[in-house]
Amino acid sequence: MFGRILLKSLKWLGISLAVLLLVSVTYEQIVRWQLERKLEDQQLTYADVNSHQVHYVKKGEGPFTIVFESGLGGDHTIWKEIQDRLSKQATTLSYDRSGLFLSEASNLPVDNQTISDELFLLLEKTNCPKPYIVVTHSMGGIYLRPFITEHKEDICGVVFVDCSHPQQFKRSTEKMLRAVQAPSPAMVKLLVATGIYRIMFSFMPFSPEIPMSHPFHAQQKTYFYKSIDKTFEESEAVNANFADAEQYTSFNDLPLTVIMGTSPTRYAGLGDTSVQAEFSNLWEVLQTDLLQLSRNSKLVKASNSGHMVQISEPGLIVSAVEEIVKR
Repeated sequence: MFGRILLKSLKWLGISLAVLLLVSVTYEQIVRWQLERKLEDQQLTYADVNSHQVHYVKKGEGPFTIVFESGLGGDHTIWKEIQDRLSKQATTLSYDRSGLFLSEASNLPVDNQTISDELFLLLEKTNCPKPYIVVTHSMGGIYLRPFITEHKEDICGVVFVDCSHPQQFKRSTEKMLRAVQAPSPAMVKLLVATGIYRIMFSFMPFSPEIPMSHPFHAQQKTYFYKSIDKTFEESEAVNANFADAEQYTSFNDLPLTVIMGTSPTRYAGLGDTSVQAEFSNLWEVLQTDLLQLSRNSKLVKASNSGHMVQISEPGLIVSAVEEIVKR
């Protein structure tokens, strides 16, 4: 008797969950349809790069171009405030890499050389004046090593914003690697497909570093479905791109400013204080090591920022670029 009741209860529970899942997926698809209609009404700019459409934002006028490159899975929106400020004195360009946010995906590999080559083509096709000042964040500092090395004569300065180091995994303990391990791609994709992701982050921040009131939070919550596949593709290619980046060891005497976030906020999610201490110490060693890329380099510590300096202290990035302009 009890067994039949249990089976019946489980049956109805299964049916209820299936109905709930169907409703969630349907809701998510309706929301996406509405969002796509809104995007169609916007005047967006694209360039054909390697037979796919790459979205970019070009602002300002001047005899040189400030180029913004985002980190893993990132898009042009993280640079909006900084680009708006710097576009008053120069040509500026931010963009979405292939398959991220508003750019079409391509079948080309997600590697440093391809990303560097596509950026060069984009700059050429959009008639961005040389020389370039390259401002790059996180994995962007890995992706653009070929670009910076191969086009040094077209570049007058580089700003690394809390950029990745090719050996950061090699120099980490197993304990720290487990602490910073990304969530399961399958789980994240399920949350996004069912709309749970959208609902979750309507009530909580992605990170202590990104306030819910910040436009970047709203953008990521709303449009992450457009970038999720390429984000995980980039994530899977991290080790290969780290290994590739190790061959690019010198920018010669290009002005290089390395901005390093030092706020404890960045370690809040790691829990274990010993892991936090290891991360903090290792990150300073790695950021200092990046100075060896150029004979003309300097380190700037962003004491009120973690990894997202663009959000916490955009003025530091603006000042670093302006200092290069004055040289």
